[in-house]
Amino acid sequence: MKIPKVFHPILGVLTGTILFLAGIAVLSAVFVGAYKAVQYAGPFVSDVFSRLVSYLSQWLPL
Repeated sequence: MKIPKVFHPILGVLTGTILFLAGIAVLSAVFVGAYKAVQYAGPFVSDVFSRLVSYLSQWLPL
C-alpha cells in the first residue's frame, strides 16, 4: 500500500515528535538513575574518604 504524498509531511512531523519524546524519556531515565546512584553511593564514598584521611594522618604525622 502506497502512502499518498499529501501525508508525508504529517508523517514526518509525527515521527519526529515521537522520536523527540522518546529521547526526552530516555534522558530523563538516565538522569534519574544517575542521581539515585550518586545518592546511594554518597555514604560509602564519604566513609572511604574519612578512612583515607585517617590513615594518612596516622602515616604522616604533622
